[in-house]
Amino acid sequence: MSADRLFGPILRFLACCMLLLPGSLQAEESRESILVISSYNPDTRRMSSFINDFERQIVAQGVPCEIYVETLECKNIGDAPQWISQTDNLLSRYENRGLRAVILLGQEAWSSFVSLGRFPQGVMCFSCFASSNGIMLPPRDSSVICWRPPTVDYRSMADSLAGIGGMLNRYDIRRNVELIRSLYPEVRNVAFVSDNTYGGISLQALVREEWKHFPDLKLVLVDSREGEEQAHAAYAALPPRSAVLLGTWRVGRDGEYFMQRSLADLVQENPNIPVFSVTGTGIGDVALGGYVPAYESGAALIASQIREYYRTGRIDSTHFHMSKDRYLFDSRKLSEWKIAEYALPRGSIVEDTVAAKLTKYSHYIEMLVSGIVLLVLLLVFVAWLFLRTRRLKQMLEEREGQLVVARERAEESDMLKSAFLANMSHEIRTPMNAIVGFSSLMQSEELTQEERAEYCAIVVNNSEMLLTLLNDILDISSLECGKIRFNYASEDVVQVCQHVIMTTAHTRQEGVEMRFECPVESFRIVTDAHRLSQVLINLLTNAGKFTSRGSITLGVEIDGEGEEVLFSVADTGPGIPHDKQDMVFNRFEKLDGNKKKGTGLGLAICRQIAVIVGGRIWVDPDYTQGARFVFAHPVNLVVHEDGENREGGGILTAQNPAKPSI
Repeated sequence: MSADRLFGPILRFLACCMLLLPGSLQAEESRESILVISSYNPDTRRMSSFINDFERQIVAQGVPCEIYVETLECKNIGDAPQWISQTDNLLSRYENRGLRAVILLGQEAWSSFVSLGRFPQGVMCFSCFASSNGIMLPPRDSSVICWRPPTVDYRSMADSLAGIGGMLNRYDIRRNVELIRSLYPEVRNVAFVSDNTYGGISLQALVREEWKHFPDLKLVLVDSREGEEQAHAAYAALPPRSAVLLGTWRVGRDGEYFMQRSLADLVQENPNIPVFSVTGTGIGDVALGGYVPAYESGAALIASQIREYYRTGRIDSTHFHMSKDRYLFDSRKLSEWKIAEYALPRGSIVEDTVAAKLTKYSHYIEMLVSGIVLLVLLLVFVAWLFLRTRRLKQMLEEREGQLVVARERAEESDMLKSAFLANMSHEIRTPMNAIVGFSSLMQSEELTQEERAEYCAIVVNNSEMLLTLLNDILDISSLECGKIRFNYASEDVVQVCQHVIMTTAHTRQEGVEMRFECPVESFRIVTDAHRLSQVLINLLTNAGKFTSRGSITLGVEIDGEGEEVLFSVADTGPGIPHDKQDMVFNRFEKLDGNKKKGTGLGLAICRQIAVIVGGRIWVDPDYTQGARFVFAHPVNLVVHEDGENREGGGILTAQNPAKPSI
């Protein structure tokens, strides 16, 4: 009794399974299938894109079929007999699995299917990534190298058969030849480039057939089946009035794929010949453009025709769809060959191929950029760890260096201060000693009236010298600290110069002639008249000290190109050695042997004023009659005052006046 209770449920479960198993096997056998035969590896981008899109369309439209994918691994046209045999075996295998549709991806798979000579009854057959032209594959003993098969129109061949359809690409040879003639009317030779693939041989057959319509053009075949060296030699031997039409260029005579730059190397054999493309090959690299198919996937079209069969139960509605053709050109090559866009056929598409490639491979570029960013982040992290270990040491070294620099600057500042105080003390002590000494002598009652007057004059002169020194020290200090405010206004430089000449008349030695040279009677610029006068007075006073005979000339020149006014003071004194001409603008600088009275600050003040107004001052090295100082003052001086800009410009009021002499 206990055994019945234990084994009874198990036996009933096994009996139910035996009853259900035949039904499930029958349902599995009755489920229909769709066979996809790919010419190449189905994992390639184009094939996998079609398969994924097709599967989504089939599922979305509710077609009750299983999808199976097989590949022929086509490469060398010499393996064509094996393609046909593989196709026959695949059809036989899947016909026993309720085969409802066959999809042939690529020209090799489609041609193998057509060359097989039998079409499965009641099965829809579709082509994709194939062309309307083709060739019947060779027998087993055919030599591929010398094979010149005739072209076949697949569309007209399949019109008499039911259940044949799909997507076909059309290559229009005539349109491309007419395009070449429209752009290069002088062309008398056209070279067609093809390779050792089914696509290359079938295109060559189509070109030979179409060339019957162009008896005035010589056709030159550049075929990789003859060997890569022979193909390069044939291309290099093309005469000047030639053009090139590209078909395919992927596989060589030995069945191996060409390198990526193989097509560019071939074209470089004869770079002065224009290159066009009938398939799109080379556009974006070596080809100007061409009349090419607008390649489509066809997944949605084929899925809809299969869905129509399940809706109506008829396969005679299956049909071919031809891809649209278009004129496509590379903008970079058009510019290189100097072809204007208006010379192209109407409706032409001109693409920036570089941008198109970036868009096409944007996913891979994003992955590459992401990888680079991660690598950079890793390197940054490692560098941060490395720098962190060195941070304390570097901080100590930097602080030590900063202390050294600060100490050197302090020592230099102290030395400059000491030198300035020493120079200033020396310059002040000289007039002060004279003032104190002669003031004491003036207290003596034994002095005559003439001696007292002489001593009084010495005290007055040294007092003026001391006052000038103090004024110069205050001026240069204020100029260097930026505490002096310049009062800009429109001034007549001719009047300023004449005023300066009169002001410095007492500084000239007896017998020295003063000259004023100016090409205009009036010229106005925006400047600070007081500071401009100060520069000119210092220069004229300096010239007066060293000129005992001859002349002193104040000149004014208007430099139109440089937009400057050039003030010059030339004298006939001893001059300045070339190696000392830059030193005279230093503070308290006096040349060796210079016993003339002065503070040594006048030229330093001139240079500081010149820098502030945006000008320049220098000693003319080419002047040999004495010394000549030049001060360049800008004509168009932009003044910022209270947030406003004001521009001053020179105004000429007279031309070619006589040069006055004073």
